[in-house]
Amino acid sequence: MAGEQSSILEQLDAAVPLARFDAFPKLPSSYKARSESRGFFTLFVALIAILLVLNDVGEYIWGWPDYEFSIDTQGQTFMKVNVDMVVNMPCQYLTVDLRDVVGDRLFLSKAFRRDGTRFDIGQATTLKEHAQALSARQAIAQSRNSRGLFSWFHRAEPEFRPTYNYETDGSACRIYGSLLTKKVTANLHITTLGHGYNSPIHVGHDKMNLSHVITEFSFGPYFPDIAQPLDYSFEIAREPFMAYQYFLHVVPTTYIVPRSPPLDTNQYSVTHYTRKLEHFQGTPGIFFKFDLDPMVITIHQRTTSLVQFIIRCVGVIGGVFTCANYFVRGAIRAADAVSGADTSPGLVAAEATGVKRKWTGGQLRVRSAAQNSGRQAPGWVAEGSSSPYASYANTPVSGGFNQSPYPYSPYLSPAPPPSSTSVPPTPGTGIGLGFSGSAFGPPPRGKGHGHRASESVSASRSISGGLSSPFPPPSPLAPPVVSPPSGKKDD
Repeated sequence: MAGEQSSILEQLDAAVPLARFDAFPKLPSSYKARSESRGFFTLFVALIAILLVLNDVGEYIWGWPDYEFSIDTQGQTFMKVNVDMVVNMPCQYLTVDLRDVVGDRLFLSKAFRRDGTRFDIGQATTLKEHAQALSARQAIAQSRNSRGLFSWFHRAEPEFRPTYNYETDGSACRIYGSLLTKKVTANLHITTLGHGYNSPIHVGHDKMNLSHVITEFSFGPYFPDIAQPLDYSFEIAREPFMAYQYFLHVVPTTYIVPRSPPLDTNQYSVTHYTRKLEHFQGTPGIFFKFDLDPMVITIHQRTTSLVQFIIRCVGVIGGVFTCANYFVRGAIRAADAVSGADTSPGLVAAEATGVKRKWTGGQLRVRSAAQNSGRQAPGWVAEGSSSPYASYANTPVSGGFNQSPYPYSPYLSPAPPPSSTSVPPTPGTGIGLGFSGSAFGPPPRGKGHGHRASESVSASRSISGGLSSPFPPPSPLAPPVVSPPSGKKDD
């Protein structure tokens, strides 16, 4: 008999295999409704979030310009003039000169390089079609990229590329080079020999053709791929006596980029005039008159830090999905208000069950005897159980809860007497609270090999009998305990 009892106790104490573990009850998948429209809406919201994040990435990498205007106090006395253009006349018939307001005159025919070439209008048209007038932001971005982390991958480009269609005695002349001039108002002009200035050579009118293509005309340091207003512009002369005047308004500009030295250069705006001249009424040629502005533009390239970039990305993603959630909820409520909410019994029952599980804790208190057949560790669900609280030891709901520090508490059991006769519990005995015929199922079994049961029963009886409990007495419908007849021994 003792061996059978020990084997039964070992079976009861054996660990129940773990079927699943879920600390948060969820709505069954059968109650969920999925549709393609919601999936497309989720993808649409994700696409919007990605686009906004890419905008933040662009601001983090390239930044944005911040403009400041101030008086030019740099004190520079010279500036650099860059010229690259082709005139549809042989080089020996052209002269380049510069005259400033101070009165100085420079003969620049030898200061600039001149190469014979062919005047190709088709090439000029293609260059004009593919030209792009860069804004200050684009200029900053390109200057930053040219001096970035991977700038050593790019080979250094020369300041002026080799002459296209080079010919020693070509019908056209390419004039190109850089020149340091005084930082004052000046006039750079290209004229023909014998017209405008005294020269022993006089060019015939039939050989005069001032059609020209301007590849580059800029002030300050040379930057590749940065275009100015006159870059890739051309003019076609239909008459030999033509005057082309370009009035340039030069503004000193300083680019300040993080982790790079400042770039001092110049921007300009241009106004163009073309006039047909009569003989002895003017000087035919190409004239560039530039005037300097006393103001200076300082452009700061602002960027965000890494921490600010991460915070902005998280805020954008969370804000987009939160707004989308509010939009969906509002649309559902509007649809319910117009067409009426769906109150079918299945949905009502599912909703009631979910509310009960969430707020009343029914699964915590209602258990079947089969779910508590084995000993379970706290927080684990045995096979056949649906609550992580199936056997939470030492709680006010459990019969094996320790004694209360308050001796006359009606809710907790006082300490059991030191010695008590082991009396089997009745099927309807409560769980240590003085209840009879409890609806909460059989009391959970305590730790050990069964000796806790008598203590719990004794504690329960001591509450119902010895203490004045506010709870009702045991139910008279509980079956009585039948004792074996005296004098009869168990086999």
